[in-house]
Amino acid sequence: MNKIWKNMAINTLRVVSSLLFPLISFPYISHLLGPERLGTVDFAASVTNYFTLIAGLGIPTYGVIACAKVRGDAEKLKKTVAELLYINLGLNFIAYGIFFVLLFRVEKFAQNKPVLVIYSLTILFTTLGIEWLYSALEDFGYITARSIVFKTISLGLMLLVIKKPEDYLLYTCILVLSTVGSNLLNFVHARKYLKVYRLRELNIQQHIGPVLTFFSASVASTINANTDTVMLGFFKSDYDVGLYSFSVKIKNILVSLNTAVLTVIIPKLSECAAQKKYDEFRALVRKSADIVMFIACAVSIFFSTFSTEAISILGGEKYQPARSAMIVLNVSVIVLGMTWVLGVAVLQPLGRQQDYAKTMWGATVINVALNAVLIPVLGVTGAAVATLATEMFNLMAFWWFTRDFLEKTFPVKNYLKMLLFSVAANAAVRILESKIGPTSPLSVMITAVVLFGALYCLLVFALIPEMRGMAQSLLEIVRGKMTRKNEQ
Repeated sequence: MNKIWKNMAINTLRVVSSLLFPLISFPYISHLLGPERLGTVDFAASVTNYFTLIAGLGIPTYGVIACAKVRGDAEKLKKTVAELLYINLGLNFIAYGIFFVLLFRVEKFAQNKPVLVIYSLTILFTTLGIEWLYSALEDFGYITARSIVFKTISLGLMLLVIKKPEDYLLYTCILVLSTVGSNLLNFVHARKYLKVYRLRELNIQQHIGPVLTFFSASVASTINANTDTVMLGFFKSDYDVGLYSFSVKIKNILVSLNTAVLTVIIPKLSECAAQKKYDEFRALVRKSADIVMFIACAVSIFFSTFSTEAISILGGEKYQPARSAMIVLNVSVIVLGMTWVLGVAVLQPLGRQQDYAKTMWGATVINVALNAVLIPVLGVTGAAVATLATEMFNLMAFWWFTRDFLEKTFPVKNYLKMLLFSVAANAAVRILESKIGPTSPLSVMITAVVLFGALYCLLVFALIPEMRGMAQSLLEIVRGKMTRKNEQ
């Protein structure tokens, strides 16, 4: 258990660094590029994600589970990595073939050809990155160090070379460079796990069934994640895409805090499920859900309450029309928290991929239908409402499919208390801020973060006894590191 908490702390450091860099780069880029140019780049990113999905065939998720099961046997692990890489590389040819055909046949793609061609490099290098192997090996120290190095390089380049809206192609190149460089380093660093085999020495067929099941779910997930942006691009304009992408980026930053917990715990959950250690499995899921909901309730309500100030700091006044969409998407962070726990941390490690896939395809139908109806009428807010409704469907479906295994596992009353405490703490801070008088948005946010954080943590840890164990475990990790440092 201590190793899990340590990995959570390391991975949280990685995610915190992922939050700090966008807090510097995102306001800078948003102000310089404006909604229209930002929308052009994000439209290209969303389109490219579909082709990355074809090249991946569900391996980014399946690979973690498959490698975690054999990580104790070096030869089996090497063969598994080789088998999955061969599948990946073969699919890259198919993905690129479809990509270049559509690039010259779809008018909207042709209009954005330079950005799409640059972004298409990420298709191949996502495959070479074999991120799934590092997650399976729980090598979070390396992942964190590599992430910080390449984010620093990307940030430095952005600040040095992006000076005007016309530099959006340079911005795209920098985004791609960070992925290419990071994934190339991954590939080189993993050389001791890489071995060239002849095809007859491998059993590629054993992965086809599971991979296709994961692929089915991944297709639906990718459609859900990108449909709103792509449909906005077709129904509205790059300006609308830019406004919406701004709100989505903030939501994704908040969600990434929660995925730090789940990324760490998935390999251990897969191991527990394979060994039928179901009591330990349920205990880990419960701890994950507690942390996820603790974070989700805090950040969702806080950034909704102080949305005006957040937009002013991160993007400027020209992004204020995105405020309603941002609030709706922030609320979805709470729903997404439990959706991820039930879907990613429970259904997938237990081998219930078919239930996961059924849910995601049902969500896809709902998402596409709602976007088609709401975007023409409500624009960016309609896309946000469609996303929230889709996530609520996912949550209900995942709960239905896991109810037999997780009955009475989650303390729902505690999560409702966290939500209530977050609302109360935010209301108190907002009232206090109004009494102080008008100040700059940055001053308001800094003061609000400190006051809200202190009040929310006080309420949660004082009035929900079960949450004190989480705080104690994190303190032990910090103390342990400080002790080792002093000893050295």
